[in-house]
Amino acid sequence: MIHDVINTAPSALARIALYIEQDPKAVLTMSIADLAHDTATGPASIIRFCRRLGLSGFREFKIALSGDIERVTLIELAERAAPEDIDVAPGVAALSTALQSSIAASARGFDDLQITGLANRVRAARRVEVFGAGPSSVCADILAMRLIWLGFPAHSSGSATMSHALARRLGSSGLALGVSSLGHTEETRAFLAIARKTGAYTIAITTRADCPIAQTADEAVLFTSAGAWPQSGSAMHVPPVVLLSEYLCQCLQVREV
Repeated sequence: MIHDVINTAPSALARIALYIEQDPKAVLTMSIADLAHDTATGPASIIRFCRRLGLSGFREFKIALSGDIERVTLIELAERAAPEDIDVAPGVAALSTALQSSIAASARGFDDLQITGLANRVRAARRVEVFGAGPSSVCADILAMRLIWLGFPAHSSGSATMSHALARRLGSSGLALGVSSLGHTEETRAFLAIARKTGAYTIAITTRADCPIAQTADEAVLFTSAGAWPQSGSAMHVPPVVLLSEYLCQCLQVREV
């Protein structure tokens, strides 16, 4: 429910939800004033957030959150105590399950018409620039490499300075793809903003429908990252983007719709 608020609520409530999702345990020790301060909102916004979840107020929210955290912890402990496959280390098994779940959830969420439309834009583009920072640069490289192998004029640079310079040369016949798991990477937002200003069509590839890069781009392709509470620097979002890359290339190998 908190994750849904990030994608659907007004910016103030989405900001609160994102803050809680990133470190839910820390919120349990905070006052409503502390949370309002850290999210640059106000106590009234915190109350509205709680009521959007069907709870009467912040105290009831903390009780419910504490129960969920405890439930998840007990499940994880049980899985470590009795793994289904005794030949797989519990830690590896947990990561494997999370990754498989994120891939399956992303597959269910992909819009076939949207990906087909993206394929048509790739076909029509004079040049395709792909950019991602940090772990997302791996996603950008994979996507660009797959397009290059199919014969399309794609390029990816891990340098924000270089990507921004190339974005300025795209023009109306160009296509810019920006990858960011949480969608808050300033370098990626700037890359899309520069490309869009030249007339290029811009697409954000992210997990959040209401995030800076999604708001900057012409449209957003959403995927689901592994893990309920993503950690900075994690590469857990790479496999779902690999799925997206392969799906896009599959669409590119059939006739244009």
